[in-house]
Amino acid sequence: MTKAPLSDIGAEQVRDLRARLGRVPKGALGDKSVGPLSKGFFDVCARVGLEVLVDGTQPASPGELLEAVEAADMAGLQKLVTGLHAIRAANPSGWRAWMDQGCLQAVLRRRLVLAGRLPPSEV
Repeated sequence: MTKAPLSDIGAEQVRDLRARLGRVPKGALGDKSVGPLSKGFFDVCARVGLEVLVDGTQPASPGELLEAVEAADMAGLQKLVTGLHAIRAANPSGWRAWMDQGCLQAVLRRRLVLAGRLPPSEV
């Protein structure tokens, strides 16, 4: 696997957002966090080489995305981020389910793995 470089600052931004996403309460208590953290997710992705493209891979379910992330290289991960962006735009009311399933954290974890900042087996 070829490493996709990630600066120390970029790695810290990814780790911080990943931790914040992990602390969002389930249900109504976390609803106020969804918008800002979603925007933050796409902003951080753009900073670390995962900009939203014109055409992406839109997974059918959170489970499908979680499976696809595990084998994704940088180009594949970027297409998945684009797919997530399209899902959020098309179905704002269903977006929370994707967050609750850990899809955003999985993308961020995979970015750290591709940079050699985490071992592939870490959850």
